[in-house]
Amino acid sequence: MTIDTKRLCRELAKIVGADNVLDDKPTSLVYAKDVMPYDLEPQNIPYAVVRPANTAEVSGVLRYANQHGVPVHIHGSGTSLVGLARPKTNCIVLDTGRMMELRIFPERGYFEVGPGFHIGKLRKALAPYKSLLPVFPGSEPVATIGGTISVNTSAHAVDAALGKPGDYVLGLEVVLPTGEIVQTGTESTRKPAGIEPTKFLIGSEGLLCVITMVRMRLIPLPYFQNIVAFYENSDAILDTVMEMYRQNVPPPMFFEFLDEKAAKVGFEAVGLSPPTGAVAMVTMHASGPAGCLEKTENFLAFLKQANPMEARIVEDGAEWNKIWSSRAEAGNYIYRLGSTFGSEITPRADQLKAAYYDARTAILQLESYKNPEFYSFGHIGAPTVHAYAFIPTKDLSNDVKKAVVKEVREKTEEINVKYGGCGGEWGITAQRVSFLKKRYPESYYELLTKFKKALDPQNILNRGNLEGWT
Repeated sequence: MTIDTKRLCRELAKIVGADNVLDDKPTSLVYAKDVMPYDLEPQNIPYAVVRPANTAEVSGVLRYANQHGVPVHIHGSGTSLVGLARPKTNCIVLDTGRMMELRIFPERGYFEVGPGFHIGKLRKALAPYKSLLPVFPGSEPVATIGGTISVNTSAHAVDAALGKPGDYVLGLEVVLPTGEIVQTGTESTRKPAGIEPTKFLIGSEGLLCVITMVRMRLIPLPYFQNIVAFYENSDAILDTVMEMYRQNVPPPMFFEFLDEKAAKVGFEAVGLSPPTGAVAMVTMHASGPAGCLEKTENFLAFLKQANPMEARIVEDGAEWNKIWSSRAEAGNYIYRLGSTFGSEITPRADQLKAAYYDARTAILQLESYKNPEFYSFGHIGAPTVHAYAFIPTKDLSNDVKKAVVKEVREKTEEINVKYGGCGGEWGITAQRVSFLKKRYPESYYELLTKFKKALDPQNILNRGNLEGWT
C-alpha cells in the first residue's frame, strides 16, 4: 500500500491539530524503537505520530484509519521488554501521552485517570489520600497507567499477595478499533458479576481497544516492613520460595533476589560491601503496624528455617533504600556495559528450581553466541525467573542480536511449556504466538483471533502483535 504521508498528515491535523502530528524522520525513529537490542527495519517505521488530547480525537483517528485502511499502533511510553512497543508495520503511531487527566473521588472510593499518566506521578498524587497504587514496574518514572492496564502487569509485586492491577479496575472508557466509544464497568466499588467487557479489555495489549480512561478503586495504604537475607548460593533461595508455597506461608508483597554475580555488582554499585553469595529482599505489608510487625517476624522465622548466613529486619530507611536499589543497579550494569538478552519464566511453584537450572543451562549453551555470561535477578517469589544472557560488548551485528533474541525466546518458551508457565509480567503476544500454540490447544489461539476480528475487522490496531512478529 502506497501512502501519501503529506496528505495523511494534513488529514490527521484536522483531527488533533497540526502541532500534534509529527512525521519527521528522527521522531518516527524514536517512536519505532524500544528496548529490543537490534535496529529498526524500514517496513516498521511509522508514517506519522499523532498525539490526541481526548477520547473524541482518538475516535477520529481510528475512524480515519479504518476508512483508509491504515494500521494504528498504540504508544504509551515504550518500556516493554518484549517488543510490544515497537510497530510491526508502517503505520500511524498513536501516542497517548497528552491524555493525563486525573480525578480523585475519595467519597466514592475511586479515581479516574487518563492513559498517559506516569506511574510515578500517579503514586505521588494518591499519597495525600493514603492510597496504594498496586503497580510496581522498574520503569516507574516513565511507565504509563494505560500501558500497565493494557498488559495487566503488577510488575515487581507478588501476585499471590497483591493480585493484578486489573483486579482493582472498576471500569474503563475505551475506543474500539472502528472508532466507537464504549464505557464499561461501574461507578460502584462493587464490580459487576457475570459477563462484563472490562474483564476482556484489561490485558488485551492494545489489540482490542485504545484505553482512554481508567476507573480504579482507592486501596488503603498498608504499613510495610523490610527483610534482607544473605545465602551461600541461589539454591537456598529457590528452595525457600518453593517451601513458602508448599507450607502456604502468607507471601510478601515483594520477594526479590540477586544471584551471586548480580549481588556483587549491585551492592558495589550502591556503596555496600559485596556479599559472598546470593541475596533475598522481602517487603511485608499489613493494614496496621502491629499486624505488619507480627507478619514480618513470622516470615523472618520462616526464612531462618533454611539457615541463611544472615537474615534480619531492616529498620533504617536509608540502609533499605541502598539494599533495594542494588537490584536496579545490577540491571543497569548489565544493560549499560554490554548487550543483554532477557527472559521471563513463570513455572509451577514446585518446579521453580528445575526451571531455573534449565534456564541457566539454556543461556550458557547458546548456539547463536558462544560463552555468554549468565545473570539472574528479579521477582523470584512471584515465582518468576528472569534469566539474562550478558555479552560484554555492544559491538554486535544486527543479525547476531536478532539470532540471540530468537534463540533466548524459543528456549524460554520451551521451559515455560515444560513447567506450566506463561507470561506473568511482560505480556504474551508480539513474539510469543508460537508459544501460545505450544502451550495451549489450537482452539486457544483461534479464540484470540476471533475476538480480534470481531472488534477489529480490518486489523487496524497493533497489527503484527497477534500474528507473531519476530
